[in-house]
Formats: sequence, structure tokens, C-alpha cells
Amino acid sequence: MRKKRALDSLFPRTRQAVLAATLLQPDRWWYLSDLAKHLGVPPSSLQRELAALVSADILRQRRDGNRVYFQANPDCPFLPELQGLLVKTAGMVDVLREALTPFAQRIHWAFIYGSVARAEELATSDVDLMIIGKVGLAELAPALRRTEKRLGRAVNPTLYTCEEFATKLRARDHFLASVLDGAKLFILGDPHELAAATGQSPGTDA
Repeated sequence: MRKKRALDSLFPRTRQAVLAATLLQPDRWWYLSDLAKHLGVPPSSLQRELAALVSADILRQRRDGNRVYFQANPDCPFLPELQGLLVKTAGMVDVLREALTPFAQRIHWAFIYGSVARAEELATSDVDLMIIGKVGLAELAPALRRTEKRLGRAVNPTLYTCEEFATKLRARDHFLASVLDGAKLFILGDPHELAAATGQSPGTDA
């Protein structure tokens, strides 16, 4: 039997999607139909969830004529914790994993690093993505562009072949060493295998 995701025990899937869209783009005001289109669901399916989240002070709303807009509530005392949870579950990691899965047989490791992995990102921060394997940027580009549209953020990929990766490791490349020593949100590949191969900490996985 397929193991249930931990987040599914906390929130229904529709609420996860609403939270991921609104909380991971906290500066954006969402109109109901725009949010529904973004999530690929009918607007009527979101009304109860949005009302519950506004009532809980997780989201706030404003009216402009007949339109009602929703946004992450910056005064929510546990907003940073919710954002961190969603980044590692219903948000960026899952979206990127979906985009990279067609190439999974040629990717040894793929992970997010930098400010997003450290949960220190701003609304405008890029998603720093490292991929190690036998896949080229040109073939990944269409999938990454679609991912950027879904996340509302730029994705900044760094790609290495296994040979390039090994060469940089032997040369103690400063950039690579700092990435490997920092926080990581794993998308594909085993973090413990990467740690064993590099002598670095597994970091933070998804």
C-alpha cells in the first residue's frame, strides 16, 4: 500500500494547494477565478477553504468592487513555519520533482540549495537548483519554464555531468563545496548517497 504523505494527514489536498499558492507568493493578491485557474480546479471548490483560512487569520481578504482578493496574512504568527512546511511538501519540491521526473533515469541527484533551502528567501528570490547527471539544459528548459510559471519564481539551474562534478570535487571548488555544505531540499536521488560520495553532510532533505 502506498504510504500517505505526512501533509495529507494535516490538510486536505485542496487546502494544501491553496496554502502553497498563497503562502509561497506572499506578496500576491489572488482573485478567486485566477487562483482556481492556477490550481486547475473550479472556483466553487475553493470558496469554503478560503473562508476557513481567512477566519483563521492565515489569509486576509480585500474587496475591489464586486471582486474579492486573497493574500497571505503577514500578521499570522506562524506564517514562517507554514511557509517552511509548504516549501518542503506541497510547494516547490513537488512541483520541481514533477518537472524532472521524465528525466529521472538520467539524473543522479537534483536538489534545491541557497536561500529557499534555508527558508530565508524573499518573494523575489530565485530557486537555486543543482542537477548532477546526464541531462542537458536545452532539453530541461521547457520543463523549467513551465515550473517557473507555476511557482511564480525564476528557477536558476546549475548542471554538472558526473565527470564534471567529480573533477570539481577533487579540485575543492569553493562554490560546489559551499553548496554541498549548506541546506538542501532533495528532489531526486538519495541524500545519504550524495553525502557518502562527497564526504559532506546530507543536509536537509524533502
